Amino acid sequence: MLNRLLSRHKDALVIGPGGLGDHIWMSGAVRYIASQYVETHLFCSMTVLPTLKQLYSDVPSVKFLPIRRVDDNLRRYIRSKYRDIYVCAFTRDLYNRPVDMDDLPGAFYDHMGIPRSVRHSHFALPALPRSLELYRTLGDQPYIFAHTVASNCSVEFVSWDIQKTLTINPNVNMYAPGDPWYELAQKFVNKPFLDYCDTIKHARELHLANSSFYTLATQIPPLDATVKVCYDRYSGKVMRHYDFS
Repeated sequence: MLNRLLSRHKDALVIGPGGLGDHIWMSGAVRYIASQYVETHLFCSMTVLPTLKQLYSDVPSVKFLPIRRVDDNLRRYIRSKYRDIYVCAFTRDLYNRPVDMDDLPGAFYDHMGIPRSVRHSHFALPALPRSLELYRTLGDQPYIFAHTVASNCSVEFVSWDIQKTLTINPNVNMYAPGDPWYELAQKFVNKPFLDYCDTIKHARELHLANSSFYTLATQIPPLDATVKVCYDRYSGKVMRHYDFS
């Protein structure tokens, strides 16, 4: 065991985009990097920290560095402490690299010098008992999973009759109190992010704004949904190049 640790580099730093969805897409890269270092340090915001702790709960060598702002002191610290830095960020504060937004997340992997195939080959989830428990509350009830709020943008795209098919929205209950489906739908509102994995995986249809829920769906195939649609969070238009692959 000691020889194995000595043969690995000590620490690596991963600097990526700060959004939760981007962290999900980069998870395969983080796990890939973590296999080569004693510790892998990951920049993140306080907002996404609880989800990342759960996401990497099975990889204790991944350590989190929550940051609130970037300044010269932080830049000097990075240069003095880390030899190996993996960067795929396009934040104006730290690194600024042009990104083809139609080529995400592949462009992130290219920036880091990591094969794009790693996104899926090294992606994994820890045990998520709460996710399975939440999904099982549905029994055999068919349902649509719809996510309509992303980055404080509310998108209007629900065109189907929600009285005919139960519609689960993680942000808001789409049924009024007293509706036969109100209590069931309420169980799925504002749960921890990864608690939705099984519910997404087994939905009859997925209608998602381009957000963290979409990126999660792309990482957990096979999906049961026969209809899968991603919508622009600003315009509500269908994003056909976001094909859940």
